[in-house]
Amino acid sequence: MTVRAPVSDLAEGERALPAETSRYLCRVRRLGPGDRFVAFDPAAGAEADATIVEASADAARVVVGAPRPARVLASAGLVLVYALAKGDKVDAVVRDATELGATRVLVTRTERAVVKASGERAGDKLSRWRRVAEQAARQCGRSDPPAIDGVLAWDEALDRVAGCEARFCLDPRAPDALGGALASAIERGASIAFAVGPEGGLSAAEVDLARAKGFLPASLGAFVLRTETVAAAVLGAVRVLEDRQRRP
Repeated sequence: MTVRAPVSDLAEGERALPAETSRYLCRVRRLGPGDRFVAFDPAAGAEADATIVEASADAARVVVGAPRPARVLASAGLVLVYALAKGDKVDAVVRDATELGATRVLVTRTERAVVKASGERAGDKLSRWRRVAEQAARQCGRSDPPAIDGVLAWDEALDRVAGCEARFCLDPRAPDALGGALASAIERGASIAFAVGPEGGLSAAEVDLARAKGFLPASLGAFVLRTETVAAAVLGAVRVLEDRQRRP
């Protein structure tokens, strides 16, 4: 299996790697002088072959080859608006979203969310979620981890995805099922946004606001799913339907 690692400002030549990347390559993956890996630039969607020159868990030195367009990138706009949740649930959702091709994740505050985050605490969480996305991209072969933003007010988060052509607000009370509308959006190649509420569900006012901003309230059927399950289910459905669309 090819070892991959993120390298910002990717360019041909010799360079020292930051401590986190050095530890991953030289301590976790046990690479030494002469060993090769693929360096990818999360911001540029580029990658390059690289070789360890000097192994170090603090500042490994490597020689980077000529950058090239990344082999695996997300194929279309796929955005997740996700309500702030307790524990490590957001970490898990960010990881799943990265592996399932999301291009952006917006973490939002909602009325019934148990967890609150603001100021420095919100900044610390955001930094961690971005690291999780980068690590997930490294593992799954992507070179373009999704952009992660938060923690945003509900109305602001909805406004930030106004450019998506198909927008769905997941609500178990909604009369419309997601399946047909989602399949139609994928058939026409639309960019897609999903809004997922907290463990206690979205309030009626929050669903109404989403509807007013162009979201279609839609359900996944009779079962009431956990918030992290909803996120994985809808993003996975997009992957399956897009794959079916591409095949002759």
